[in-house]
Amino acid sequence: MTDLSQTERCQLGLLRRQYLQLMSPELLAMPPPGALRNPRFQAQIYENLYKPGSLPHDIPGRYKLRVLKELIKRIEGSIVDPEEDEISDDLMSCLTTLLTTSLPPESSSATQKSHVVYTLPSNFGIIENSPSTITLLESRSLISGSGTTGLRTWEAALHLGTYLSSPSGREHIEGKNILELGAGTGLLSILCAKYLGAKLVLATDGDERVVDDLRTNISLNGLDHGRYLDTAVLKWGQALTFSDDANANQSHPYDVILGADIVGQYALHGEF
Repeated sequence: MTDLSQTERCQLGLLRRQYLQLMSPELLAMPPPGALRNPRFQAQIYENLYKPGSLPHDIPGRYKLRVLKELIKRIEGSIVDPEEDEISDDLMSCLTTLLTTSLPPESSSATQKSHVVYTLPSNFGIIENSPSTITLLESRSLISGSGTTGLRTWEAALHLGTYLSSPSGREHIEGKNILELGAGTGLLSILCAKYLGAKLVLATDGDERVVDDLRTNISLNGLDHGRYLDTAVLKWGQALTFSDDANANQSHPYDVILGADIVGQYALHGEF
C-alpha cells in the first residue's frame, strides 16, 4: 500500500478489517468515490482482499461476492470520464469467477462456520507495529438448530470489549481473576487472557457444544487451555462442570464477573 496516500491507506485498512470481521456489506465503511476511481487504489483492493493467499483465512464465497458486487457498483458510480476511468481487470476477473462458481444458498451459508477476525481498537495503546487480533470460528446464524445463540459474537460483547480495552477498562482486568458468564465464542475471555493482563480467566456457558467450540477458539488464538484461560459448563441453578484438566481453577476466588448478551429469550432457558 506504499503507493497510496496516508488517508487512502487508512480507508483501505478499515475496509480490510471490517471485511475480515464479515461485517454486513451494507455496514462496511466503503471508500469515497475519489479513492475508488483511483486505479492504484483498486489494485490494492484486489491485493488486500481478493488476491489468493492475501488473507489469513478463507472468506465465505457468498460474502466475497456480495462485497465485490457492491464495490464494483460504487466504482462504476465514481467514474467521471468513461474514456479514462476504468474498473480493475483483476476485480472484474474475480467477479466473473465468483459468478460462475457454484455457491451454497444463503440459508446454508449462515449455518456454516467461518473464521472471523476481530481487530482491537487502535486508540487504546494496545496496537503497536501491527494490529492485535482475535480469530474466532463462528456460525453467523442468529440461533442454531440446537437452540443456542452462543455460536456467534454479538454486539454487546464488542461494545464491552471496546470498553475493557480502554485504560479505565483495563484496570478492572489486569492482574485479576475473571469469570465470564455466557462466554459464547469467547471473544471477551480471550481478550482478557491474551491482551489485557488477566491473571486467570474462566469462560463459562450453559451449552456444552458452545463450550467445546470455545476450546477450539482458545487454541486458534495461541492460548493454552487450562493454564491461564479455562472453560466450564454453567447451567442455571446447577454447579459448574469443569473440563477434565481444569479442576484446579475451582479454588480461585473471582475478582470480576463479566456478562454480555446474557439476558435473552426466556424460551431458551426455561425455569431457573
